[in-house]
Amino acid sequence: MRTQALGFGSAALCLWGAVSALAASCTTEETAASSQATSSATSTGGGGSGGAGGTGGSGGVAVDPGAFCTERGLPVAAIDTKGPYGTKRHDLAGDFAVPLVDGTTWRLTENWSGCDAYVFLGSARTNSALDASSLWKRDVDQLVAKSPENAHYFFVATRKLADAATEVDEMKPRIEAALAALEPAKAELWRGRLHLVAKHASELDGWVKDVLTAGETRGGFAVDRRQEVRDIGMFADVKRFKSALQTANEWPWESNLSYASYEVRHFNFEASRAAELAKDSATVVNVWKDEVVKFNVEKEVTFPDAAAMVAFDTLTIDNVMDCSDPTKGEFGNCGAWDYIADMFLIGEDGTSKIEVARFITTYHREGHYTVDATPLLVELKKGGKRTIRYEVSPEWNQQAYLSRVDFRFSNQKKGYRPTAATYLFSGGEFNALYNGKYQPIEVDISKTAKHVELWALITGHGGAAQNCAEFCRHQHEFTTNGKAHTKDHPLAQKQDGCIDEVDHGMVPNQGGTWWFGRGGWCPGQQVVPYVVDVTADVNPGEKTTVSYRGLLNGKEPPDNAGSIVMSSYLVVYE
Repeated sequence: MRTQALGFGSAALCLWGAVSALAASCTTEETAASSQATSSATSTGGGGSGGAGGTGGSGGVAVDPGAFCTERGLPVAAIDTKGPYGTKRHDLAGDFAVPLVDGTTWRLTENWSGCDAYVFLGSARTNSALDASSLWKRDVDQLVAKSPENAHYFFVATRKLADAATEVDEMKPRIEAALAALEPAKAELWRGRLHLVAKHASELDGWVKDVLTAGETRGGFAVDRRQEVRDIGMFADVKRFKSALQTANEWPWESNLSYASYEVRHFNFEASRAAELAKDSATVVNVWKDEVVKFNVEKEVTFPDAAAMVAFDTLTIDNVMDCSDPTKGEFGNCGAWDYIADMFLIGEDGTSKIEVARFITTYHREGHYTVDATPLLVELKKGGKRTIRYEVSPEWNQQAYLSRVDFRFSNQKKGYRPTAATYLFSGGEFNALYNGKYQPIEVDISKTAKHVELWALITGHGGAAQNCAEFCRHQHEFTTNGKAHTKDHPLAQKQDGCIDEVDHGMVPNQGGTWWFGRGGWCPGQQVVPYVVDVTADVNPGEKTTVSYRGLLNGKEPPDNAGSIVMSSYLVVYE
């Protein structure tokens, strides 16, 4: 299978008119945004110490930082006071102190909770290419409503030094208005987490000044829950399409300050993922380690031997796709386009390719993904030397990534492990002839089978007709002994369909149309395998009949509806 382009990169999808349903939704101007709190999916999270902050007053709720984190089930990290520290992406952040407008000074080491994230938002960020107004001028209420509670936001004047006092004075009532709209307890909590810095960025001390006045910060930065310096992305709001921007050939979505909250949600996911990986007691086989890779690369790897492999019931692939130059910021450094990045095990015949995992690259940002690949244990049962092939980016646009790829073998005490994996069906051109090539497959189920699964990687690409198959709601129906199981894509064609995937590993605030729901994938995320327990459908010791068909909105697909990329298996566990 050839790596393929999936989206529209940094070019506006509505500009090109490539996806009619989504483009139609882009033609209306933004209506007034709601300031109500979003669903629990966007408001969960913990808080740390209250600290001094806000625009004056009580300085926030006094809480026990450890208890605050524990009550919310958030992993806690100890602060590193030894260093070495730096100011580049993923460098360890040193202590900092910033003066606030209430006359106090906020210092990191005095307020570290172990589960908070710290986001600096400069006033120089604008609403759009045609509106030079500061991003500060609206959406503070939305920022609070959408944000996890374990966030600290620092508002720092970064425009002209002469304008700093006015910008700060004008920001005070916006913060107070946002706090006044909250219940008293919430208002007190957020008073200690919305920090209006008294001085212009150029007048601050230490490394924070250096970062905020550097050219690559894009108007802000963050310190994540691991105490690492991080970039923050673009805040273009999918619901703020402006036709005037489109006419001017500019990026046609205005910005929204509240999109900063997605950075914190992503940091929370990263912390949870790190905690899970830390406790899996895995045997880790490194494939690529801090190597810049592009196009197609292969490496021979030595896996545990056959005797060791018998002990494992789980395989997780951990894949870091950082920008090729770790000393620079993300935008202009990481690849600009969303492509399939496919990982394969070369078969024992030396030529066949067995898909291990599938990832989708970001628009302009770094990525880090984990994905379950347990069925591959069947192919690796002999252990020893095998070749891994990584199809990173297409020949015509060889985006490069500083990569670290680990295969993590572990025993999660499931009570069974995969012993057979029968390949079922692949995809192809999604058209009126699509289903005609699939015939039922009979699979032998061992007498000692304890568990049986359907396991598939399915994504839709292209947009020739009916916004298919990238943006349409296609279904994939598998039947095992007559029992139907369907993978559906209800978020396809939904403007903000991918936003909630931030809580499941998708990179937010990318430089392209990252928010649009797709048919089985989102930019900057692992492709999550479709897994169905079909144990009840089969009879151990007998053959099982598996059939498949693809549908569009419940009907046979039309001609010219893009393509389906699929690998599917029936996996037997003993």
